[in-house]
Amino acid sequence: MNWKFDKVLDVINKTDSKLLLNGKWGVEREAQRVNTNGCLALTDHPAAFGNKLLNNKVTTDFAESQIELITPPMSSVDEVYKFLKLLTLEVIHELKSELLWPFSMPPILPSEERIPIAKYDDTPEGREKEIYRLGLANRYGKKMQMISGIHFNLSFSEGLFDTLYKYFGNGENRNEFIDKSYFAMARNFLRYRWLLIYLFGASPIADITFNSEIPNATSLRVSQFGYSNAEQGNFIVSYNDKSEYLQNLRKLLITKSEKYSKIGTFRDGKQIQLNENILQKDSEFYSTIRLKQVTEEGESQLDAIEKRGVSYAEVRILDINPFEITGISLQQMYFLQVFMLFCLFEESSYIQNNELKLVNKNHNLVSISGRINKLLLNHNTGGQILIEDWGRNIFRKLFKLSNIMDTVENDGKYLNCVLTEYFKLTDRLLLPSSKILNQMELNGDSFITFGIKKALHYKNQNRLGEGLKNVEGL
Repeated sequence: MNWKFDKVLDVINKTDSKLLLNGKWGVEREAQRVNTNGCLALTDHPAAFGNKLLNNKVTTDFAESQIELITPPMSSVDEVYKFLKLLTLEVIHELKSELLWPFSMPPILPSEERIPIAKYDDTPEGREKEIYRLGLANRYGKKMQMISGIHFNLSFSEGLFDTLYKYFGNGENRNEFIDKSYFAMARNFLRYRWLLIYLFGASPIADITFNSEIPNATSLRVSQFGYSNAEQGNFIVSYNDKSEYLQNLRKLLITKSEKYSKIGTFRDGKQIQLNENILQKDSEFYSTIRLKQVTEEGESQLDAIEKRGVSYAEVRILDINPFEITGISLQQMYFLQVFMLFCLFEESSYIQNNELKLVNKNHNLVSISGRINKLLLNHNTGGQILIEDWGRNIFRKLFKLSNIMDTVENDGKYLNCVLTEYFKLTDRLLLPSSKILNQMELNGDSFITFGIKKALHYKNQNRLGEGLKNVEGL
């Protein structure tokens, strides 16, 4: 986009700073059900939540044990957090003797063949979902699919885009301007996502049935040892513009994979994947951020974007925060609001192949080695830079942005959340990845024991007072 960060802030200051707080936000939280020994629950999805295909608040992800909690889009993150907490309390209550695992990395897992994929009704939609999951299992193994995370969804307000278009639109089509804005934001997210991995990474260790500890890791989940797809890594999906993005993804959807063709589509008369292409369907595309549009019946995500443009973004890089019953804190959500606005307002040139290699390398460095003292990252302008120095440069802009956001309600919450995260740049003991390991060492806990203690603590918080009946729309 043809704007610079300070120029955009000047425009917002002259018009209406409330525009920064207007929009829609939502959260999807995945979590495994476990027994009190920390072993994966092999029971069916609780009947209290009804049909998985019909319940849009509590359903399953890949596995029958992998519960997914979904908030609707809401007009403030405070509302999102309240809804998610009530929903979490009700889920914990309905699990009866089981627990909600508080980590992204899996609990004690059985052998691959004993991990049950999610089961659905014998309907065309249900059968497709099961076959798709069989395909994931055959392609990547079930254990990788057992990793869970937090997805943070956001859309900016029409009012904000009206203002940006008025000052920076240069007469182009307004819908195209909005699409370009979302893609510009996504490019900057890719550039600076290492900061979120550093600040919020909460999977430095895993159970021996999955993996083991890697010294100085912040997030095994988003590393090559976690949820990754080497086959997709051989192909580039560009975020430089909408047409290129759609073209690249559609190519993956129609291009046969030599590796997946060896699996076959049928085995012993049973279909075991939807097709032999690089992607069975667009939801298989693994990325730390997805640009999306609400789909209509029978419509694919890519067709929806082509017809009506981008309407929201899905941030998929967040580990479950084990220190929060909801898996994500309200302060994290405040910070994400500031960070994503920074990504939108910061100058955003196209990402060429050389830079793409650097931003991916930074992602891997921070996920595996983020707690190393004086870690060097690869700056997008060339050369290397200390993680603390680059972080400070970004935080200068986050402080400016949060100050303007706080003028709306005069409560200082955005500045305070940015300040809290800023201190992590120089004190790694404040990082959730460090806190997890330090608390485990202090108490002499294994990963599983620590997880059980946290899960039991959250179960005991639930005094049965808050139920689904108190959550609007359920």
